[in-house]
Amino acid sequence: MLKVFVYGTLKPGEANYQRYCALQVVNAKKAYTFGKLFSLPMGYPAMSLGDSLVYGYLLTFFDAEVLNNLDILGDYQPSRQMSQNLYNRQ
Repeated sequence: MLKVFVYGTLKPGEANYQRYCALQVVNAKKAYTFGKLFSLPMGYPAMSLGDSLVYGYLLTFFDAEVLNNLDILGDYQPSRQMSQNLYNRQ
């Protein structure tokens, strides 16, 4: 099982949930973590390290292969340096 915290367009009911998550999620529950949430000029949020509460969902997937599609959405490539990725997984 793979658990992924989501806070923006991947949350249930948001723009990218149906396409990237809905058919593969086995559980979705409200959750929060600490960080700093801010808006990108492209119109969607990003999160960095911080001490504010960030509310979202903890999605549980049966198959870790879902990360491939999430990486494409976030323009994340593990072989690139962190500074070259739009998003980085943590």
